[in-house]
Amino acid sequence: MLRFLVIVSCGLCTLHAEELLERRRPDNYGDDLKDLLMASIENTIALTEVVTQQTQKISDLMLGLSAAKLDIQDLTAELMKNQVEDTTMTEDIAQAKEDIAALTDKKANVVVLNGEEENGNPECARVCTGTTGRETTNWQDYSSNGIFREVDISGCGFIKIPTVTTSIEGHSSHWAVTGTSAVYSATTSGFTIYVGHNRAGTNSEYAASRGWNVEWIAVGFIC
Repeated sequence: MLRFLVIVSCGLCTLHAEELLERRRPDNYGDDLKDLLMASIENTIALTEVVTQQTQKISDLMLGLSAAKLDIQDLTAELMKNQVEDTTMTEDIAQAKEDIAALTDKKANVVVLNGEEENGNPECARVCTGTTGRETTNWQDYSSNGIFREVDISGCGFIKIPTVTTSIEGHSSHWAVTGTSAVYSATTSGFTIYVGHNRAGTNSEYAASRGWNVEWIAVGFIC
């Protein structure tokens, strides 16, 4: 009997407690709970969006790293190619220096035994040649059947009077010309040649019409 009374008493206490709780709950308790649930859902959605964005950023970063890796590989290959080309160029330059040194070491192939003046440095002997040109030789008259031409050789760079050898080249009639190898007044920068013909009336116009010109070779020293 006592046990029954205790059970009944406890049941009454529980009902009383629930009534007290119901009385203490505010009237808008359901609305607050709904608002709390909606806020929780919205936060979950926002968190999901943040996770999605971060995942996309990570994906983009991985793609960027992959592209950067490819660029580094291409750059490495290009650097290796340039290194090979630089090595080849260095070898070519070294070979060119050796060739230049070999040429420098060679003695001059031109030997001048003696000249109009005291010889210069044997290693500075030079052969210089040229022509006054068929169309550009400006002959000058000095007699009724004689002409002359001053020849400029300053471009040879001689510092000593060179040994000069001349001949006349042309279209016709120059086989009978005299004085073709007669060099007058040679200097380091030029000389004069006089030529004549046994034909009367051999003048500058006659020579020009037949393309007569002075071909010359000069041998001397440039240092």
